[in-house]
Amino acid sequence: MAPVNDLVNSFNDYINERQYCTHLSNHTLHGYKAVFSLFLKVMPEVESFAHLSPEVLTEYFKRIETRLRLVGKGEVKRGVKSSTVKTHWSKLNGYFSWLEAKRRIKVNPLKGIKPPHPMYEDPKSLQNSDIHRIYSAIVLKSQNSFLLRRDTMMVSLLVYTGIRKSEFINLRVNDFDLVKMEVTIRASTSKSKNWRTLKIHPTLFLHLKEYFRERNNKGYKSEKLIVANTGDRGLSEEGLKHWVANLNLKSGVRFHLHQFRHTFACRLAEADVHPFKIQKMMGHTSLTMTLKYVRSMRTESMGNEINSIKI
Repeated sequence: MAPVNDLVNSFNDYINERQYCTHLSNHTLHGYKAVFSLFLKVMPEVESFAHLSPEVLTEYFKRIETRLRLVGKGEVKRGVKSSTVKTHWSKLNGYFSWLEAKRRIKVNPLKGIKPPHPMYEDPKSLQNSDIHRIYSAIVLKSQNSFLLRRDTMMVSLLVYTGIRKSEFINLRVNDFDLVKMEVTIRASTSKSKNWRTLKIHPTLFLHLKEYFRERNNKGYKSEKLIVANTGDRGLSEEGLKHWVANLNLKSGVRFHLHQFRHTFACRLAEADVHPFKIQKMMGHTSLTMTLKYVRSMRTESMGNEINSIKI
């Protein structure tokens, strides 16, 4: 079992370096660990560095694209989406490149294997009608005025800032300056590890004021912006997951948090905001990443551009 342990120990060294030198978030590190764990599970014949080859990696991608897997309550699906394959390629490539740089393997086995280019047919951004339905569900089905104000504020925060989940759940009350109409996203919660400041949209400003008023009425002192519905403490990741699932059910809109980020980017692009400004507001380190978000713009939103053609 020593060779396999060498693989695992090297991976742990890699994760430690990414965590303490490049300061990747726990969420990102969890993704790397999940991919590597699946690789070992699906490829039990890989018992040493010597077994890492282009042929072995090709077989791995074949297996995850064709194997049966259990999802949900007893539902069985075959394979994974091409976007998932690309994610696996990216995370394994990072580890294998590190092994090559550390001279623990001679060459990265993925060096000659190109990742897939997924065709994104499903819309990543939400339509305005979807957002209105989510708001309506909160207004009509909230159990009390505190949850009404809190949940309305949460949706507005996602719609008008496009922040990441880790940034969203870790916001503190003192990150907001309602006089300057600004919110600061701290580097410690950001994937890019950079601070950025966003202007507060008037609608979000209104919902924040109403939420803070409800918080004060309850005497809540938590430093976290978003508090749980059971008391004066920050909403947990599990609580946030439950919040999304519950709102999916109440609104009839099947959404996940990251779709709001796509929506934010697309609305800015539709308003002709310069791509570099969108990049800064999104907190991206490269314009390439920003353009990946804007790809989910719908062609039906481009009527004015088509009408502007003069022949």
